[in-house]
Amino acid sequence: MTPDKIEKLPFEERLEKEFSKLPEGWIVLLETDTESALKVSLAAIKVLTNNGHTGIILSASRPCSNLLNLYKKSNIDVKKVFLLDCVCKSQATEAQDSENVLHLENVSALTNIAISINKTTEKLKGNRFIFIDSITTMLIHNKPDVFARFTHSILTKMRIDGLNGLLISLENETNKEVRAEIAQLCDKVIKL
Repeated sequence: MTPDKIEKLPFEERLEKEFSKLPEGWIVLLETDTESALKVSLAAIKVLTNNGHTGIILSASRPCSNLLNLYKKSNIDVKKVFLLDCVCKSQATEAQDSENVLHLENVSALTNIAISINKTTEKLKGNRFIFIDSITTMLIHNKPDVFARFTHSILTKMRIDGLNGLLISLENETNKEVRAEIAQLCDKVIKL
């Protein structure tokens, strides 16, 4: 199939093809526009969970209840995902942790986020992934140089642990230096 034809496939089909070409322990930066960001996120998580992966989703832009409802509506097995919710507590909502949700103070608590990712990763079995949703949102709440160091550390740890990784970014809305730093640490940048 030519690259032109791949561009026209629905997000799930395209991601299925792209992910199948990557070696274990891959890290991918997904770049998309604002209108497609949610669809791309859902498609990526669905492809991975349908292919036997379990994963951690770091959510900086949507509360866990909203995400879990969207996953269920999209036929994503919520038993295969663990949410690190950075939204609920920061908005002073009643946030109770559950079997597959851990509420973090806020998106600026990068040390706590890193510790939570490490602890949660240890609980997952089999093919594992970490999905950071979204770089653009996280940069609103963190200084670019601090966030770049955080991301470098997380991605390096993922490589050491053999985890697959996804990061989503809004095209033309992410700090160029941070985007360049992250892109060089990824195996592939996929524009959707």
